[in-house]
Amino acid sequence: MDVGIFGNTGSGKSTLFRSLSGVAEGGAQGKGAGVCAIKVPDERVDRMAEIFHPKKTTYISIAFHDIDAGETDPLSPQALTELRGVEVLALVVRAFADDYHPAPPGGLDPTAEFRELSSAIVLSDYLVAQKRIERMTKEAKRDAEWTALHKAIAAFEQDIPLRSVDLSVEEERVLSGFRFVSRLPTLLILNVGEGEETAETYPDVAKEAEKAKVPQVRLCAKVEEEIAQLSPAEQADFLREMGIATSARDQLVRGAFEATRYISFLTVGEDEVRAWNVREGSTAPTAAGKIHSDLEKGFIRAEVISSEDFLRCGSMAKAKTEGKLRLEGKEYVVKDGEIVHVRFNV
Repeated sequence: MDVGIFGNTGSGKSTLFRSLSGVAEGGAQGKGAGVCAIKVPDERVDRMAEIFHPKKTTYISIAFHDIDAGETDPLSPQALTELRGVEVLALVVRAFADDYHPAPPGGLDPTAEFRELSSAIVLSDYLVAQKRIERMTKEAKRDAEWTALHKAIAAFEQDIPLRSVDLSVEEERVLSGFRFVSRLPTLLILNVGEGEETAETYPDVAKEAEKAKVPQVRLCAKVEEEIAQLSPAEQADFLREMGIATSARDQLVRGAFEATRYISFLTVGEDEVRAWNVREGSTAPTAAGKIHSDLEKGFIRAEVISSEDFLRCGSMAKAKTEGKLRLEGKEYVVKDGEIVHVRFNV
């Protein structure tokens, strides 16, 4: 999963990125310095690894991208190109001021900042759609793409992002090639001042997030950057002392899964214990395709058991004896935390 961290200059987005990458400001930079990958902690994977002692243990990985805003226009051509390559958009808005970063002349207004960024993204998508419609008009083309684009434009003209538009499977297919940024599942990151991580300031931001149907993550990027320089044991102590229940990393991981409606399923064995992500509501063949395309093409059935049932039984043999290991067909919807073994033939 790729998450793009984006916001206005001065929002603290790069500070947040450094807290995730663990590279301090002014630290060593190199190729790929604007991208960091983190493993998603999963206790279920840990427990399975203890039981199977696999040669390899693989967690779900999330890549965070620090996307630079343009100096005069945040949505520069380069920024738009990078945004079109991610799966989740984390919009950082500023809600802090200090001696080094005084509040702007008009004061802090993170709600307005989120609205302005969202509107700018919708406008950029509108311009792309309108340009394509103009070309199709000259060519006298009237097909499924034409209809879907007009539906998208009608939403854009009302400042509605594409992720909020009810699209058919066919409409999603024909619009997917445009890589509209407003289609992206989005997180609202409220970057507050030190000591305000657990406060209830800026309630209007929470209301705006609810209205826009996007998860909100509240954090202080400056504090999180300091935490990232500590050892794991020191980090836990620091978080307790600050009264912070969850680190920014864990909040962003949780938010990304919530925004995308992803769940995790597991494959287990002596060779590898691995977690995979798939959209909530996905069928067993779709989940099989995440492992390998041949498994989806030749799908016959899936052996399925919940992690909880397996851990209670302690082995697949006992799980089968107790009737906890089930055979499911093509219509079965995979649930979070299930262990899946695919039977296939190609």
